[in-house]
Amino acid sequence: MIRFHRRHFLLASGALLGMPLRGVAAGGSEEFDWLPTECADERYPMQLISGELHCRGRIVNVPAGKIVNNGWGEIGSRRLVGKAMKPVPERLTLTWFSFAEDQFYGGNLELPHAELTALFRAGFTEPQAGNRVTWAKVIVGMGLGGWTSVWLAGSGIVREVARAQLGAQTIEWARVIDNPDIPRAEYVRSKLRSRLSEAALAALAQHGPPVASWPRYASQFSWKVQVEGAQTAANLFARSFNGERAYYDFAIQGPQSLRGVPKLLQLTGLGRSDRRLLTTIRLDEAETLDAFDKIASGAPATSAATLRIAFATQTRVALSLDRDTQRISLSRARAEVRSLS
Repeated sequence: MIRFHRRHFLLASGALLGMPLRGVAAGGSEEFDWLPTECADERYPMQLISGELHCRGRIVNVPAGKIVNNGWGEIGSRRLVGKAMKPVPERLTLTWFSFAEDQFYGGNLELPHAELTALFRAGFTEPQAGNRVTWAKVIVGMGLGGWTSVWLAGSGIVREVARAQLGAQTIEWARVIDNPDIPRAEYVRSKLRSRLSEAALAALAQHGPPVASWPRYASQFSWKVQVEGAQTAANLFARSFNGERAYYDFAIQGPQSLRGVPKLLQLTGLGRSDRRLLTTIRLDEAETLDAFDKIASGAPATSAATLRIAFATQTRVALSLDRDTQRISLSRARAEVRSLS
């Protein structure tokens, strides 16, 4: 059982603003109001050397030059340069430096233009206000081992649309820092020390960057959430290890299928006397990824997996991952509660 500690916990709103703006360029191609941005995992700082989104005859530059470890799938730099309305991107060209690996990566990634166009056209329902909006950001992610992901983001929702492994590159070190008086190894060490916690530095020194296991973060499974016991679910924000963020309203949609392995859940529900509560659950990385792998490797499923959140009381909850007759306890998850009323 997980015991709650009553204290204030700030709900990470992830207010990625979506604007339902759409137009048509002189050549007839559709255009939308979006901005490019970049990201990297908190534990593995990266520096984007160059990034270009090719958009039907136009090139939109991804903000480059900064060292980032802002989080996988998170919003990074934003530069309001050029026209607000842009065609949907077709291809990504990028080069970056991985500090944890002391390695350059780069190449080209073809983007699913038809799918992206359909997503921009369709938009989605904004979680809080219920308005129809569309995507406002194209996020470019730099991962270990040359892995890159591309997401669309808006109004707190993030959706992965492309992923590929690009090759190692040989690039002039001056593209990172043009100062021959600072040795490369010394500069890399200094940036890792300044960017990472003591725990993250120790893990990196002991185990090295987990290049081979990086694809696990992008794993996708069909799963749903079921809330039972002393709390009635109202709505849910879910952050996943693959960088995605999803939302649904239980009253309107019911438990719909999600696909990224969950990392953080923020559940709004009703307790006794219709008291509004915010339950924030942080799932353990190794335990949760292992549980989804085990569920997927079992007998053929007759239904999606279910992440069961069982409230024994308003202060005690147990988590498990279920599918058919399988049940795996998630005992390392940590939960906190905040009263909203």
